[in-house]
Amino acid sequence: MNTKRKIILAAVGAAVLLGGGAFAWKAKGPSPASNGASTSKAEARPLELIAAEVHTIKPRGLVDVVRFTGTTQPIDQTIVKSRVAGRLADVLVREGDRVTEGQVLARFETTELQAKANERQSALDAARADARWTARDRNDKETLANRNIVSQSAADQARATAENRASMVSVAEAQLEIAKKNLADAEVKAPFDGVVGERIANQGESLPIDGKILALLDTSHVEITAQMPAADVVRMKVGQPATVTLEGFGDRTFNGKITRISPTTQAGSRSIPVYVEIVDRHEALRGGLFGTGIVTVMEKAHALAVPAASVRKDDQGEYVLAIENGVLVRKPIGIVRTWSRGELAEVKGLESGMTVVSAPLPGLQAGQAVKVIESR
Repeated sequence: MNTKRKIILAAVGAAVLLGGGAFAWKAKGPSPASNGASTSKAEARPLELIAAEVHTIKPRGLVDVVRFTGTTQPIDQTIVKSRVAGRLADVLVREGDRVTEGQVLARFETTELQAKANERQSALDAARADARWTARDRNDKETLANRNIVSQSAADQARATAENRASMVSVAEAQLEIAKKNLADAEVKAPFDGVVGERIANQGESLPIDGKILALLDTSHVEITAQMPAADVVRMKVGQPATVTLEGFGDRTFNGKITRISPTTQAGSRSIPVYVEIVDRHEALRGGLFGTGIVTVMEKAHALAVPAASVRKDDQGEYVLAIENGVLVRKPIGIVRTWSRGELAEVKGLESGMTVVSAPLPGLQAGQAVKVIESR
């Protein structure tokens, strides 16, 4: 009985040992040969790229622009001054009043001016009467001289006197015109349509000639003074069109054009003033408004361009990685020029329809398998 029990215990122990060995073999994992096969499958798997990381080349129009900022100022603005010396009888407008060309803005007292005009008129009448008398005397003396009744010298003297009196008539006429003009200038009129920006003189003040009365501005016609760096100014020309947005007008845009470019830089900042005229007129325009704008400095149609991040460089030169049949292919290129502040590169050596890697992904090499997937 004891012998039989020993045999049974020995069999159970052997079974336990065999089961533990099998469990240990499974826990240890696959054999080295099996691991190498899985690694090969992982290496053969293509690199996945999303649509945002690639770019398909197509002919396109390229536009290069320069952006600017500045403040508006009226193109037509002037200080209305007196053309005569005198006392202001009335100033008819105030700040903010809108006036039209030829409208009377102020008046001077005209008593002295009218008296001066009357005086000049009287002097002219006297000069004309004197000229008529001397002219008759000349005619009489010349007739008598021809008959040898008076001497030739007397006739010459009469002729000289008549010519002198005729010239005095011309002088009196000129003086009367000046007096009349001064009388007319006693009414100060607007030189153009605009808005009164400042009232400088008031009723009752005595002003000299060229005394300041009003500041007049045409705010419907303004320009922007933009301080530009030299690198941008060299690409700008007078007459180039611009698109401008102004504060207070929301998304509305105004057409503009470059009218002037300063020949010198501003001291200290080294910037160059560029003047952009707002072509569109609007009564709500004002001086001092902040504005931003875009000037198109160059355009090209049907050009091939890639994002600047697509361009790579090695010992052999510049190139892009194109995707052909699911594999990256090195395509050498030549850069014609950059556009959009360096964001796009116009290239040669590529064809329309090619797909290139546009994302700056390091480590990519020609020959790698890739797959473009839809972004999730």
